[in-house]
Amino acid sequence: MVLNPLILTDNSDVAITIIAVIGVILLVALLLVAILFPILRKKYMYRNFRLVYHKKIYEIAEKNDYLLLNNVHLRNKEVSVATIDHILFAHKYIYVIKDRYYKGAISGNKKDSVWLFFNKANERTEIHNPMIINKTRIEKLISLTGISQDLFVSIILVNDDCVIQNPEELNSKRSYIVSRAKLPKLIRSLEKNKNVKDINQETLEVAVQEIYRLYGKGSEGND
Repeated sequence: MVLNPLILTDNSDVAITIIAVIGVILLVALLLVAILFPILRKKYMYRNFRLVYHKKIYEIAEKNDYLLLNNVHLRNKEVSVATIDHILFAHKYIYVIKDRYYKGAISGNKKDSVWLFFNKANERTEIHNPMIINKTRIEKLISLTGISQDLFVSIILVNDDCVIQNPEELNSKRSYIVSRAKLPKLIRSLEKNKNVKDINQETLEVAVQEIYRLYGKGSEGND
């Protein structure tokens, strides 16, 4: 049997053309994914940031055998006093965490009641200082429970692409503003402090029971 070399050549050209077309399609698809994925991811984060933050904090609690309470509605004689996003009971501290998503940059001093928020178009608006808000919530929690102030650490949790213009000036020994990605490192560093003793187990149990008694409806993690 004699094969026609022209037929072989034609088949080879068709195969090469098909491979080239598939390659172009894949390349275009990869480029679209590379362009669209960050945009879609940011939109998802913005719409579901509380869920994403909850997952990150829950991972910390589960990994280290901490107790976590979420969406804590403090009540005093059935009267709503304050709502706390997350309370993480660790070995050395009780972390009161307020979560926020800022699509842009924030600027302000820790003692200022008002901060400035700059969106992507560099338009400026005023926002309440979240660090003061969280401090006030901790004070209310202390007044309701009688738990020692020395056990509490305040954390403002923000998105990773939020620009904090002066983080060094904002953070102090018991109050922090930190991105989601850096939260585990912050908790680890505070819990490794050898100069701070672990919370007495009985004291911790009383603290958890008191807060649980006061917060009514909410969601509990690490149960």
